Amino acid sequence: MGLQYMIYNTLLTGASTPSPLTQGSASTYVHWGMKTCPNVTTTTMVYSGQAAGGHYQDTGSGEYICLPNDPEYDKYNQINDDHRSLMYGAEYETNQNPPALGDLFQNDAPCSVCLARGKTTLMIPGRTSCFNGWTEEYQGYLMGEHHGHQGKGYVCMDKNAEALHSSYANLNGALFYNVEGRCGTLKCPPYIEGAELACVVCSNLT
Repeated sequence: MGLQYMIYNTLLTGASTPSPLTQGSASTYVHWGMKTCPNVTTTTMVYSGQAAGGHYQDTGSGEYICLPNDPEYDKYNQINDDHRSLMYGAEYETNQNPPALGDLFQNDAPCSVCLARGKTTLMIPGRTSCFNGWTEEYQGYLMGEHHGHQGKGYVCMDKNAEALHSSYANLNGALFYNVEGRCGTLKCPPYIEGAELACVVCSNLT
């Protein structure tokens, strides 16, 4: 019996036969700032790596990504060519009045990609806890580039983030800054002027 027929039959007759599209479902998320995945049931690590992105001054910089620690190359040369998109490691920039993670200033940031079997995962900004029916994978602080730099989106950095080996150096590639609210178009209350935003990554059984 074909998949197309099964879906059509379900729509036509209201049959309760589960669609193969939902079987063995899973989702992935990045555990920013940590070399391993949270110790959550059915959550396993796909790989451990280094947080990276475009240089904070490059107008063509891309979003934050998690590069694996064991890269493989296809064809390449070792010529520095300006006609390329450029990738840099990411550092913590947490020295200005840090509410947390100040001890990681100028260190490189690790990351890990995690597989949540049978779950849907969601990063919720501005929360320290999950909504009802959701399970916490990890909790942390919302981080992104400085407001004057090229944006890369926002990530949820684990509140217990660690350094990537002995990496203290002011090399300034991609950078992570705390994110704080500004009142006006952002409604205050419930938000607080100048308060660093928290975040939480949650999962829900699918």
